[in-house]
Amino acid sequence: MPTLRTLIDNQLTYTGKCFHHCENPTTMRILHEADGKIVAAYSCPDGLVSQVVYFTDSKPELEWFREFLSQQVGKRQVSRRDIRLASRYGWELGGKARQMIASQLGPERKLTEVYWTRYPKTTEQKKIAISLCIGDSSKPGCLKLFIHDRKSNPILCPKCKPNNKR
Repeated sequence: MPTLRTLIDNQLTYTGKCFHHCENPTTMRILHEADGKIVAAYSCPDGLVSQVVYFTDSKPELEWFREFLSQQVGKRQVSRRDIRLASRYGWELGGKARQMIASQLGPERKLTEVYWTRYPKTTEQKKIAISLCIGDSSKPGCLKLFIHDRKSNPILCPKCKPNNKR
């Protein structure tokens, strides 16, 4: 029987285009996987996050998702208006998806996706960007979300960034 992760990897993962930053493609990286919840971020090669998605095959815990995001980027960055719900049914996704979802969840059941796409409104909010700590070949990142000045392009969060002590 396929797992929630298998369903997501095979039927709900896509390559998009970076929002608000560049025209490069985004890729999905898993940030959390436990207790029937999978959270993934879509980011461009520079690590800037376009969207964070919470997948579940049961009733979504919206407060849990908001807290998950807030712990990484701060409550001020997570607006309720930027969080949206979507249902994915096998019949809308096509052949294999229909079979996979029906075999795991039962006929006519659905997967729920909760999207967080940050839409800054104020001038102050527009000065900030959200990135994923991706690292590079010399130092891997921790895959946590972090905020930074939009003019900078860090690939490591402040916790992973090497100290510049002299």
